[in-house]
Amino acid sequence: MFSIKTLRAEFIKLKYPPIFWLTAVVLFVMMAVMFASHFLDVNSVAGLGDNPWRKLIVATNGIFFIFMAIPFIVLLVGAAIYIEHQANAWKHLYVAPKHRISTIVVKLITLLLWLLFTIIALCICMVICGYMLDFFLPELEFGYFPILFSKMLSSFSHSIIALLGVLGIQFFLSLRFKGFLLPACIGVIGFVVGIIIGSLNNPLSKFYPYSYPLIVKDVGMFRTDKIGIIEYGWLNTIELSSIACFVVFVSLALILESKRSIT
Repeated sequence: MFSIKTLRAEFIKLKYPPIFWLTAVVLFVMMAVMFASHFLDVNSVAGLGDNPWRKLIVATNGIFFIFMAIPFIVLLVGAAIYIEHQANAWKHLYVAPKHRISTIVVKLITLLLWLLFTIIALCICMVICGYMLDFFLPELEFGYFPILFSKMLSSFSHSIIALLGVLGIQFFLSLRFKGFLLPACIGVIGFVVGIIIGSLNNPLSKFYPYSYPLIVKDVGMFRTDKIGIIEYGWLNTIELSSIACFVVFVSLALILESKRSIT
């Protein structure tokens, strides 16, 4: 259906400067915020006998996925799809000697991999930030305690799954509308409303995908006890809803794009 060559071609497109700089700025801002928050308030951060990596992982996960992940996805997906709209490239891609669905699937896989690479880079930056803090503030004891890789993997995995619903919606919108502005505006409005609903500890947030990254796991910022989240082994209702939303909107995108006229 697709090959390494087609994936490589899509990644070359994602080197488009705004996408590259968007990722770099997000990583830099996250690293600066985490360093500054620890450096400026060391007395409340430090805890005798506590592993400082635990707090750093939870804080990084919470700040990124609550305040930055959805805007990042909105801009990433919108910019990646707008490249094709701007160059009127869909006509050329759809008349190529391969099924047009494979073209869309490759684009989606590329975006998912870019998101994964961004999260991996964020984790690397977080570790660097921890050791920088250990150098300037050895009393935090980042060098004394082991890095909680299992905690890091679990926290970010749950949050990524909760973000899939938003990615699916924005992917669908960006394909259906040729301009960049409308899908981006819908995404930004969805993000703002999602924060409001998600912070109210209201069961309504279970049905609003833009709230999922906020409520999927308790990171000590918002209460979620009244939402009614049920755990099913490793996954919970929020993650299952996010996966379902992703599948529905991606399926709609594939169906509609397979029937789109290219004349």
